[in-house]
Amino acid sequence: MIPPNAAPPKTIVIAYPGAEEKIRKQYVYQTYLSSQEHDRLALVPGNRLVVKFKDEVVGEGQAILVEKTTLERLSHYAEVQRKHVEQTVLAGVRKPEKVEFWKVLFRWL
Repeated sequence: MIPPNAAPPKTIVIAYPGAEEKIRKQYVYQTYLSSQEHDRLALVPGNRLVVKFKDEVVGEGQAILVEKTTLERLSHYAEVQRKHVEQTVLAGVRKPEKVEFWKVLFRWL
């Protein structure tokens, strides 16, 4: 079996409004994936990542946490982030407050 960090990097795209400056300055960052996107990438902790902000490659990272979450578990202080997740990750979903999606925490390499 190939270790997660030895496999080719997987590409994740960040499009969250205002995220560009944050992802360039923070050592650790989190993003969210729909279940379909998570399954397509087969993302697990340890995977190397090519991190893009929209169409631009920002750098290479490594997934350190990949777990299911819900809107209920997101911080109530991050209302803009909650709305973005509802409009993108959970777009077209009935009862988005009940649907699980994936939180990905990654660090820069």
